[in-house]
Amino acid sequence: MRIFKRLLALFLLMIMPFVLSACGSNSSSSDSDQKVTVNFFNQKPEITAQYQKLIKMYQKKHPNVKIQLTTAGQGGGAAALQSKFSSGEAPDIIMLGGLPDIERYEDHLLTLKNLSASKNILPRLVSGGMTEKHRLVGIPVDLEAYGWVINRKVFAKAGVDPDQIHNYQQFVSAVKKIDAQKDRLHLQGVFGFNGADTNSITSMSAQFTSGYYKNDQVKAFESKKFPWTQEKRMKQYLDLIKQYSVKPILSVKYDPSIQDLLFNGKVAMIPQGNWVIPTLDSLEKNWVQNKMGMLPYYVKDNGKDELLTGSSWYLGVTKDHPSHEKAAKDFINWMYNSKEAQDVIINEMRFVPATKNFNTARLPDDVSKDIYQVGTSKNAMTPIHKQYPNGFANEVIGPMVQRYFAGKTSWENLKQVISNQYRQLKTVQSGK
Repeated sequence: MRIFKRLLALFLLMIMPFVLSACGSNSSSSDSDQKVTVNFFNQKPEITAQYQKLIKMYQKKHPNVKIQLTTAGQGGGAAALQSKFSSGEAPDIIMLGGLPDIERYEDHLLTLKNLSASKNILPRLVSGGMTEKHRLVGIPVDLEAYGWVINRKVFAKAGVDPDQIHNYQQFVSAVKKIDAQKDRLHLQGVFGFNGADTNSITSMSAQFTSGYYKNDQVKAFESKKFPWTQEKRMKQYLDLIKQYSVKPILSVKYDPSIQDLLFNGKVAMIPQGNWVIPTLDSLEKNWVQNKMGMLPYYVKDNGKDELLTGSSWYLGVTKDHPSHEKAAKDFINWMYNSKEAQDVIINEMRFVPATKNFNTARLPDDVSKDIYQVGTSKNAMTPIHKQYPNGFANEVIGPMVQRYFAGKTSWENLKQVISNQYRQLKTVQSGK
């Protein structure tokens, strides 16, 4: 028996290194082969194909990571995202539409301050991705410009040089000069204002409300008052649009205003931004480089007006699935930092990066280069319409401006309704 015990002990000592080695090998193999699925919720349907391309590129280099893209937009994105959380299927990466979204999902969002993708964000855009406790939870998707998208060929045929327009009075003179030649130029109107779209009306309103907050988006979000400091100029623009736009204004929809009216030279300008670039160049190669320009809204009576530039969307990472966090962060870092991903973003999505020290020579058209120059200047101004209360666009300001265009409400009544409803929505949604 004693000899047996000794032989058993000796046998165990001899095989132990092999057992430990096998265990270590299995552990290492398990870690390296561990697969993870990252769910990415996108609210911009127009760039779904480009995101899918980026995902394929990333998965080719990271075979153990699968990124599942879900897209919901065109007004239904917010509800679809909320239903994901309500059903316990919170995505890992989410596209957030301003501080109201961030407040709603704050308890689910990770701090991204130390993410390498966060290091080069344009400083004035940081507040758009922060919680009330000054925690950075969102990274801007791109740099967008808001103003008038113009057809330079129409301007040229009318003998109007857009580069010589520097104030509101000169803008009005240009509008009247183009209108006087409407028949010769075969125009349906000077403006192709898409009055059927309440979101476009809302983003236009930011031209007259943003200056009040001086790039502090948190302050704009917390305010319970709709600022009327540029009331006079806002009314002047709405009256100008009412007179010189395609009629009836409320029948003009978003897609036709871009793909028919502007593209085909049936109007001189539409109230949009550089997000229309991919659509226009898909209709005709180099249309943007050859024909597109942008003009700001001339709001100041003294000083130079520039295009409003900011980001409508921010990317956040949730903490609902801890085992997915690293993979989600790594993918975002790759999108923002790798040249191959940026090439897709700037050349196919046609985004202008919302980052410091970007080489504008890489941007594929002059409009995008101009937007980056304006957006990174010391006097750049951020639009604040994404910080309006939930429901304000579709239920209040959009319908009230539509009623004003149709002659069914006075300016004073419009002001009163907008002010009251803005305050009520902010009060209810803030709980204060």
